[in-house]
Amino acid sequence: MAHDTSSGTIPPTSRPPRMLARMGRDYALILPGFFISLVAFVLLVPLATLSLATLIIYLGVFLLPVTLRLASVFAQLSRARVRNWGAELPPARYATRQPGWSQYMRLLVEPRRWADLAFETLIAFPLHIFTFCVAVTWTAGALGGITYAFWGLFLPANDLPLPGLILEAVTNGAASAELAHSFLLDAGFNFVCGLILLLTLPVVLRGLARLDVVVTAAALGGAPASSVPASPKVAQAPDSISPSISPSAAPSSAPSASWPAPTVAAASWSGERWAWISAAFLAVVSTAVGWPVLAAIYGVNVAIAMLIVFAHAAALLLAVRWPVAGVLLQTGAALATAFATVHAATALPWPWPVMTLLVQVALVLLVSLRNRWFWGAFAWAAPAFACLIVALSYGVDGGGWSSIIVTASVSAGALALGVVVRLWAESRGALRDERQTSAELSARGTELQERNRIAQELHDVVAHSMSVISVQATTAKYRLPGLDTEVERELESIAGSSRQALTEMRSLLTLLRSPDEDRDLQLVPQPTLADIPSLVESTRNSGVQIALTVSGPDSNSDGGDSASAPSAAAGLTAYRIIQEALSNAMRHAPGSAIDVSVDVSPSTVSVTVENGPADAASTQPAAPGAGLGLAGVRERVAALGGSVEAGPTDLGGFRVQALLELA
Repeated sequence: MAHDTSSGTIPPTSRPPRMLARMGRDYALILPGFFISLVAFVLLVPLATLSLATLIIYLGVFLLPVTLRLASVFAQLSRARVRNWGAELPPARYATRQPGWSQYMRLLVEPRRWADLAFETLIAFPLHIFTFCVAVTWTAGALGGITYAFWGLFLPANDLPLPGLILEAVTNGAASAELAHSFLLDAGFNFVCGLILLLTLPVVLRGLARLDVVVTAAALGGAPASSVPASPKVAQAPDSISPSISPSAAPSSAPSASWPAPTVAAASWSGERWAWISAAFLAVVSTAVGWPVLAAIYGVNVAIAMLIVFAHAAALLLAVRWPVAGVLLQTGAALATAFATVHAATALPWPWPVMTLLVQVALVLLVSLRNRWFWGAFAWAAPAFACLIVALSYGVDGGGWSSIIVTASVSAGALALGVVVRLWAESRGALRDERQTSAELSARGTELQERNRIAQELHDVVAHSMSVISVQATTAKYRLPGLDTEVERELESIAGSSRQALTEMRSLLTLLRSPDEDRDLQLVPQPTLADIPSLVESTRNSGVQIALTVSGPDSNSDGGDSASAPSAAAGLTAYRIIQEALSNAMRHAPGSAIDVSVDVSPSTVSVTVENGPADAASTQPAAPGAGLGLAGVRERVAALGGSVEAGPTDLGGFRVQALLELA
């Protein structure tokens, strides 16, 4: 029996296969990630350490680019894993690879490369250790618990299994020893635990996979293509996919040739992500170091020490998004540290233990880099004065004053550094924007000059010739007396067509000479569906047999009346399609009969122009063409979201059929 899935519900028989497929994707993301990160950690950490250590002898200058490029290779593998899982990850953008040592050394100042190195060495390995261990442990626990009845028989006898201990604790020792030592109880307990783990395994795997994807996307995802200007000097890495850019749009977005890669490189890695990575790393380090220091060296209760270091870590993370909340939490954590360690004030640094001092410096630097200077001053002053008040209330000796002065001095230096770096970054950003704006204006000027040159050529060649034709056709009956009535009517038709062509040519020349912001101005009335009958009639005057059929609202099938235009764009496009098709039929198939059909509906406009084979008795030779007219027709139709088909018919003629969407 077929299941109806149109309502979005999944048939029960398809849920297990889909669940297994989803678990397979989660395993394919989690398990290889650990081994890739392990290899990356083993290679990158020694290389990065060696490179930084040998900078003083200039060897590190040559090793660091190798390390950065290798880190980008592993980062590309991480992005590929995330995309294969099904997540949409914006493409990362790197500077163009060019030969030469200068480009090789430019890797050292490319933020995207350093971000890849930071992720692969500081974040990816701990993250994937956690996801791998949880996934493997959960899976092994589920399978082992369910199958415990088969392999548990081969384990050595134990004094009292875990189910027996739980049973005795629950019954307060009233359970019999035989029941507590029963293998059946042990196997049943393990089966229930394994079943629970198995039922929750899909949820756990999906949670681990989402954690991996979210962290990887936040650290390695590039900026959207719309927010990164294109540059002729900067190309996307193989990882990136860029949409096609029309030639008319390309010059306006190209920056100055003297400023290559930094625009795209900086845009592909924002300061927001740097801040989150730095804050997360410092939070982990402060927790790992500060907790044992407070508990073991200062003798603080383990639970209290844990809460204090967690507060310091949370303050760093909060400061990235909410600086006021981060500073207030850091102030409270610093006060708690001072109160909890006051008993060790005479023997150890107090009221600022070393790890608390480092967290304070990192917080001040982070806040001053991301916010105005007074927020950085607030981050420096609030914890410092709070701890000073606590110290004065308990009495400060020489060691206490040293701790207070050192902390205030070092954190003030971090404040000054953050303010200076922020001002420098803002000035560089303003300079970059100014240069980009100047480059865009220069490109627009160049484009306008080129358009003016084309317009001049069109004016000198086409417009002049059309003017001569119009004048000759108009004055022929005065210059050549005794012309037949049919000849005069034909000359008047030629003059009218040439005047219409001149009017449209002047409109085109005006558009070419105008800037981009003036292109949308309607300089002259544009043709619509209502002008199609007059177009067909003027073409008939050239001796061509044309049958016109217009159907739809407010129209007659004989073509006597015009169809009401649904929109100006659709009407103009339909008019140009028929105009081009009639011109092609007259040039390539002289003497053939032409059928024109226009069908207007509330949602579409259908245009069909079909001509038969060329008349063998015609003395007019067929003219060759370059196919540019049909290419223009396709562009016009595609702009309205429609479709067009053009090709020969079975009878040797040619058909152009277009469907324009009005919705």
